[in-house]
Amino acid sequence: MRFATGTVLALGLIWCTGFLVVGALYPDQTDYANNMAELIVCVLTVVSIIFAFYEFVRRKQPRAPRG
Repeated sequence: MRFATGTVLALGLIWCTGFLVVGALYPDQTDYANNMAELIVCVLTVVSIIFAFYEFVRRKQPRAPRG
């Protein structure tokens, strides 16, 4: 789960950087690049919340005693 979340966050960073470059190089595409970057950030926020909830639930479950 951690690897998948880290991968998604890294890909989101790459995509947002790409759209930042698109917005900087092509002023007529600035609105498109901004909207796509916002969409990516929204998706990454949801992924982060799901991961945090999963970790919270996993840590709350009682574990069998060792030994």
